[in-house]
Amino acid sequence: MRHATNDAILCSDPIVQILLRGDAETTSEAEEKYLNANIREVMQLVESPLSDEEFRAHPLIALLLSHGSRDWEDSLL
Repeated sequence: MRHATNDAILCSDPIVQILLRGDAETTSEAEEKYLNANIREVMQLVESPLSDEEFRAHPLIALLLSHGSRDWEDSLL
């Protein structure tokens, strides 16, 4: 059953969904597409009363903040 749980998690990941649909060729491209599609939510989070810690912990913001390093990380593989 562990595999079924992992599969469900992967299938619910928006970046994985973009890649599986063939809408992006790389993880970096999929992340960029996801961030662009959710720019309104990013702006709402920027304007929200979240603490800095809560803001940075939000999955969308964490992705945005880490997005710039993905190419470098991928090049190590």
